[in-house]
Amino acid sequence: MNKHPDLKKYIVLTVCCVLMIAAASFLTSRNAKIFDSQTARVYATYLVRVDEILNIQETENPYAGTYSSAITDVEFKGTVLYGEHKGETVTATQSFDAMVSHKNTAVEPGNWIYVSDVGGGYCIAGNYFRIKGVAVLFVLLLVFLILFAGIKGVSTTLALGFTIASVFLVFVPAILSGYNIYFWAILVCLFSIVITPLYVGGFNIKSVAAAIGSAGGVLLAAVLTVVMTRTLKITGFASDEAMYVITLLKEPIDMRAIVFAATLIGALGSTLDVSMSIAASVWEMHETNRDLSFREILRSGFNIGRDILGTQISTLILAYIGSSLSTVLLLVAYQSSVLDLLNLEVVILQLLDMLIGASTILLTIPFTAAVSAVLFTGHKARPKMAGKRVSRSSDNGEERVIFKAN
Repeated sequence: MNKHPDLKKYIVLTVCCVLMIAAASFLTSRNAKIFDSQTARVYATYLVRVDEILNIQETENPYAGTYSSAITDVEFKGTVLYGEHKGETVTATQSFDAMVSHKNTAVEPGNWIYVSDVGGGYCIAGNYFRIKGVAVLFVLLLVFLILFAGIKGVSTTLALGFTIASVFLVFVPAILSGYNIYFWAILVCLFSIVITPLYVGGFNIKSVAAAIGSAGGVLLAAVLTVVMTRTLKITGFASDEAMYVITLLKEPIDMRAIVFAATLIGALGSTLDVSMSIAASVWEMHETNRDLSFREILRSGFNIGRDILGTQISTLILAYIGSSLSTVLLLVAYQSSVLDLLNLEVVILQLLDMLIGASTILLTIPFTAAVSAVLFTGHKARPKMAGKRVSRSSDNGEERVIFKAN
């Protein structure tokens, strides 16, 4: 007996996802300005393993007024790990300011660090090679997820992986190729809305309900974003990065469209979470008691939604606050009043993201509950009893229908 009856369907779905992302990535990447040498590093850069510390020197660097800070120069010898100069030995200098870095960030033997050759035999150390530690943490998370959730953990990982791939391999190249940002943002969201419930919930009516509920929430986010960006006169130029982004292509990039895409993708995660939670909970109730009416299932869906509403909105808002804490500190310190602070576009965009995200969650809950109630009560896939139908008369003359196993 097949232990996982939907395994073939998951394989087909995975193959289809790979082919769709590959085809879309090929289409959008052909003319994309990605890792262009004209916009990338000016100097040759190598990944170096630190072998030996040669010298450490500290000097005082005066700032305006009475402030001064110690600058530390660390000269070291290292070996190039990758590229055409692999195996060669280089000597480089790492410099850091005590005012900028309160912790000791001096390189140590065994560290991996990027080194830029600025010419004249002088090399400057840059960023540490940090992705190695992140990769280890990711693998550990993946292992524990599979051990805890089994096949469900694998399918969840695939859903997340394909969603991330669609953003970075399809949507980002589409922007850098000059394609319509609104169209590709909606397309990527629809792709995730379709595949995520299938991977997480399986090939059943529950996943259909979750996908429809999530689509409704994302649609609301799209409408609210378009209306509010026009109403609030949002330009999209809320950061230094935006000033550089607009000049990447020959034709200026529509920064309002970037705001639209960022808000839509941000709302996508919360709507998928909420819709899947509601649909799965209501589905379990329906499976336990098939006699529940539309009104009973709808009321249960609303009650479940109310329980998760507060925590979901709190999670969303706290995530936005946490991600922009440094910006908040800087703005609060340099603004003359709360009113001036709240009218800055960078702050308005953060508030807009939080409010639109909360609004989509608020709509997704009742909408998913209603869709689930309609689909589940109209779903006639009740399993048939195996065996023979036998009728027996009871003492009071009523006929009882039972099934006798073969």
